[in-house]
This record gives sequence, structure tokens and C-alpha cells, in this order.
Amino acid sequence: GRHADLVYLAKHGSANSVYMCAHVQHKNQKCLFILQALRERGCRTEEDFEAVIQEVEKEVQRRKDLDCHSRERKTIISQNYIPKHPELYMLQDSFLAPEFVETVQYCTSDGADLQGLLNHVESVSADKRIFRLPVFTEEFCQAFIEELENFEQSEMPKGRPNSMNNYGVLLNELGMDEAFITPLRETYLRPISALLYPDCGGGSLDSHKAFVVKYALHEDLDLSSHYDNAEVTLNVSLGKEFTEGHLYFAEFRQDPKPVPHYIEVEHVPRHGLFHRGGQMHGALPIASGERWNLIIWMRSSAVRNLLCPMCNRQPDLVPAEGFGDGFTGSPRDNQPETVDLCSLT
Repeated sequence: GRHADLVYLAKHGSANSVYMCAHVQHKNQKCLFILQALRERGCRTEEDFEAVIQEVEKEVQRRKDLDCHSRERKTIISQNYIPKHPELYMLQDSFLAPEFVETVQYCTSDGADLQGLLNHVESVSADKRIFRLPVFTEEFCQAFIEELENFEQSEMPKGRPNSMNNYGVLLNELGMDEAFITPLRETYLRPISALLYPDCGGGSLDSHKAFVVKYALHEDLDLSSHYDNAEVTLNVSLGKEFTEGHLYFAEFRQDPKPVPHYIEVEHVPRHGLFHRGGQMHGALPIASGERWNLIIWMRSSAVRNLLCPMCNRQPDLVPAEGFGDGFTGSPRDNQPETVDLCSLT
């Protein structure tokens, strides 16, 4: 019904930035801000307003608690989980597809430019700036899925990958950030992104959020249209056997059109899709089997320190551990530089 739709709008999509921005303001000012946004979406009665605001407040508190709960899970996992493939936790060149290594070598060579890079990657959509190339070997993908399934079947605590996916693994909690994802981003992904997306901070990607999502019958089947909390996203299809479930892409969030132009993109095992984080996209329902995807949201503090990509405002920062949401605070009073969360999102 209308109430459910309004709650969904308050939690996702364009309304997501409405309540997350508003909750740091004075309470009366906050309510006016939320009510105006909901009224524009068809909310009319006082009961509708009150019910949605209560749901929004619960969601805000849930997100405030995320950092603490994630820290607790990571500690328990590091002390108790026994990996099936411990060798996977440190990045090795043998995990990477030869074509991927060759592409990175080109990107770091003298005189490398976008035109030359396009000889090494597949341009899925020139106007939407979506590109594809092999990333991992088949052997690595198979072993990685075995490791993820081993963790999934363990008694370890598990957090949701994000606010939209229910099944998957947060790789920082599993202990794969420091020796796997970080060197992958710094040594391999950033040189490619620097040529593909220089205007989006592709050359200054200094943090990330990495997770694996799982789609299967009776679990998550699809993913609604959204944009990522990232400057650049890499989406790698790891496997397994599945049918349908294609990705679809619409316009960049800052360039809306009255009638969106959608394209469907098929998953290719072992291959990764590069796209701008602000590109509207989603996943169609899987028809059979099981699909695992590695998602890396790459962030540039040089870009987002000026404008939060989720609320389109100057960020209002609160401290966070690890990479947080990719913002960096200026050192004050001899305090070390920190990586922060935007309290508006």
C-alpha cells in the first residue's frame, strides 16, 4: 500500500538522501524537511507522516549502530574462524587473469591514454561509460566461492553486505581488506580507473568498501534500481551456474531524463564491469542456479570531501574506524587525520 511505498522511498533511492541529511538538523526543521519530501510523493494524512517518520528514525539509528556491530563481528571472526583457503587472504599475481595484468601494465606505462586503454578493454556502453575486462582466473574464482561458502556455513556472525542485499559477505569483516582488496585497488584498479574516469576521481581512489553478494532462488533474486556510494565501482561475476539475472543500467544520477534509456548487460564469469558509482543500475531476477558477485565501491576523498555523493551537500563528518565512507577529516589540535562518515548519509 501507500504507507509501505513511502517507507521504501524514505529508505531507498532519491528519498534516501532526504532523511539521512535531515536527521542532523534541529528536530522541527528535520520534520519539516521530511514532510515536504513525503508530501511531494503522495503522503497526505497525519498518520501517514507519523508512521513514516518513525520508520525513518529507526533506520537512522540502525545505521548509527553499524560501525560498532561490524567491529564486534570482525573481532569474533578473526579469533574463531578457520579459513578453508588461507592462501586467498593475500593477493597474488597468480589469482589475476593475464589480460588484466597486461592492461594494468599498459596503464602504468609512459604515454598511456584512454584511447590506448580502449584497445585492452571492452566498451559495453560508450555513452554510459561502462567497460568490461577479465579480472581473475577460473581457479581463483572457484576457490574464492568455496571460501565464501565455508564462511556462510560456519557459526560466525554475519552482517548484511549493504542496505539492499540480504545475502553475502563483508570482506573487511572476513579479514580480506588489508592484504587483498587494498593492494588490488592501489596497484591494479586505480591505474585503470585513472584513465577511464579522471573526472570522477579515478586517479585518486584512496579507500573502498568491498563485499560479495549472493543471488539464489528463495533468497535475494534481484536488486532494485539504485546508485552506489562510490566514485567508481567494479562488479566481478565470480560464478556459479545460473540463468538470467542480467544487470541493467540507466542514466547517470545527475543527468536524469524524462524517459530513462536502459541497457541490459549480461554477466560474464571472471570478468569485471567498471562503471561510475552514480550510474543508476540494478539486477533483474535470477531464474535458476546461484550467482556470486564481488563488488568494490572505490572512493576518492578528494572528490567526496567537497560534496557527499549520497546527499549532494557538503559533508558533515562524524568519526569512523577503518575507511568509513571514504571521507577524510582535516587534522585539528594535533589530532591524526581520520577517515570519517558523513552524518548526512
